[in-house]
Amino acid sequence: MPENTEAPAPVSAPRAEPWTPKFNPWLIAVVVAMAAFMEVLDTSIANVALPHIAGDLGASNDQSTWVLTSYLVSNAIILPISGWLAGIFGRKRFFLACIVLFTLSSLLCGAAPTLGALIVFRVIQGVAEAVCSRWRRPFWPILFLRRNAAWPSHSMESRR
Repeated sequence: MPENTEAPAPVSAPRAEPWTPKFNPWLIAVVVAMAAFMEVLDTSIANVALPHIAGDLGASNDQSTWVLTSYLVSNAIILPISGWLAGIFGRKRFFLACIVLFTLSSLLCGAAPTLGALIVFRVIQGVAEAVCSRWRRPFWPILFLRRNAAWPSHSMESRR
């Protein structure tokens, strides 16, 4: 009886499908960059227009500085807990909700009839901006790096 002298063929691992994003990463990058631009523009406008805001709303310069202070204080309070909130709601959903909240509060700031209303709307704006600024940075590596063995799998799927 002849012996089989051939070695068994090596078993190759199944070939993984290349990862492709569901949405165009450039479109997502534009949305994230526009959110950053909106926030910087809003802060610059408030700083430059502060004397005019005080005059139009009949407030002193000392009172009108609350427009800036309220924004910064609310931003500083919410920033540490934004990671916990994003974990509960999901990073993408939370980021988009904050962009909507920031945009609506900006609209309300423009229509504020009194200094008190403007300060309340700036607090809401500061809350939304704190979350947007915290979660804007982690989007960049996720958008443009292909998924591979070195990239943790939980960072792509679990945050959707």
